[in-house]
Order: sequence, then structure tokens, then C-alpha cells
Amino acid sequence: MQDTVDHQYIVALLVRGWSDERISRTLALSKRTVQRRVRQLMQEYGCTSRFALGFALGLQAVPRRAAGGGPRQRVGSAS
Repeated sequence: MQDTVDHQYIVALLVRGWSDERISRTLALSKRTVQRRVRQLMQEYGCTSRFALGFALGLQAVPRRAAGGGPRQRVGSAS
């Protein structure tokens, strides 16, 4: 159970661009543990860099519009 909680926090902090060292200090984990979990996430998502992993994880957090929903309108635009 704790591994799942740590995993969720690591993902959230990676998306914010935090370093492994900062994540490890914040979550009271060893830097090596954080590095191992980041490497596992990179393998899981097929990413070759931390940037690509952060981007992939960030995309998951963005709600997707329904297919055929059309473009979004600006606030205050006519229509």
C-alpha cells in the first residue's frame, strides 16, 4: 500500500519538474529508491528521458474532450 502512495507522489512531483534529490528529501525516501522508481516509470511508458516521462504523465492528467466536440470557444466570444 505504501509503495502505491509513494508512486502517486513521485508521479505528481515529477510532473512538476522536481529532481530525484528533492523528491527523496520530501518523501523521506533514499535518492536511489526514487531513481529506481523513475527508471521503472520510464520503462513502463516507453520513455528514454525524464522530460519525455514528465510530458507523458502530464498528458494523462489533461482531460480529453469527447470526439467530435469541436473547437473550444473563448470566454466572452459570440456564438
